[in-house]
Amino acid sequence: RINVMKVTALTNRCIASGACVLACSRVFSQRESDGVVEILQEHPSLDLLKKVQQAVVACPSQVFMVEEEEDRSTLRLSTNDEEL
Repeated sequence: RINVMKVTALTNRCIASGACVLACSRVFSQRESDGVVEILQEHPSLDLLKKVQQAVVACPSQVFMVEEEEDRSTLRLSTNDEEL
């Protein structure tokens, strides 16, 4: 199976530095009201992995978690050993 990444943020720890947006604006944004991080893509494509990792390292509050998940998009439903 191909793995995909899942990005989550502990927004209560965010100090709105904007470092994540500078590193990867395709995945991260900031709320207009207070500058707290918003995740635009919870499951970004793997070609963005390096930029996401740069954002994680650049964050002064270390609010991000990046996890690998199984790609469930290829899951097939079967019954009695027959594919549906």
